Amino acid sequence: MLPQESTIKNIRKSPLLQESNTAATMSEQMQNILVFANDHQGIAAGKGALAQGPFTIEAWVYLTNPATETQIIFAEGTALLYLESGELKFRANSSVEPITSVGAELLPDQWYHLAISRRSRRPGDTKLYINSEQNDNQISVPAITTIGHTYLATHPERSNCGLQGKLLEVRVWRHARSHSEIQANMMYFLSGRELGLVRCWSLTEGMGTVIADKTLNRVQGKVLGDATWESSTVPVQVNTNRSTHLCHATGMEDYGYWFKEISQWQKDVSQNDRPYLRGRIWG
Repeated sequence: MLPQESTIKNIRKSPLLQESNTAATMSEQMQNILVFANDHQGIAAGKGALAQGPFTIEAWVYLTNPATETQIIFAEGTALLYLESGELKFRANSSVEPITSVGAELLPDQWYHLAISRRSRRPGDTKLYINSEQNDNQISVPAITTIGHTYLATHPERSNCGLQGKLLEVRVWRHARSHSEIQANMMYFLSGRELGLVRCWSLTEGMGTVIADKTLNRVQGKVLGDATWESSTVPVQVNTNRSTHLCHATGMEDYGYWFKEISQWQKDVSQNDRPYLRGRIWG
């Protein structure tokens, strides 16, 4: 089933997206993408995508069934990015409360750009974005403490919680992206060599069971079970305006910028993600 033309147009009319669309001429296009039905087992996609410190996950999601029950978008170890009761949620492990959107009321038959950006464990330093608009309850999110296998649209221990719908352009970054950074290229397919990008599964192969990772890490995904390719209108385009491309990781002109960023990440991890220690303080 193809998404209605009005669905894409409604996304474009969002005031937060209009600014990013002025950088290049955008046109809707058809792509053969994966459709996850009731019996699918998702995609196994290597391991170790998430860092213990800052990270960002982005994905385009199209629901074919209401997200009343849990529908997993991204999973690694015990960390989950998922939909539930019409809200976007993320939990770092099974023993903590998830950060959640508030009043999002995500509906089927629409494309949504969903993202989580985590800088540190301090309340407010983890942000959820829906179509580039921040929407979350600003609670503390602890560091990812275990490196596990990565799955898209499923988790092997929660087989009844797979995504029901379509998934496109899943990205994992090794830093916390800002609102403006997320907004700037959410409508474009990436090259895979952008600074800080460690995974990029576009899921536009159109056939077969192998899902390519466009980054230099080359962590391929494997389609498991019953998922099919279907021609669909998508809101993501190839960016033909070279002036808006992100610099490649080989650009030495960005050395100073990344030295500053890495220093800040290390500070965040050392000061904000270390476990709280209780004890007597001696003068």
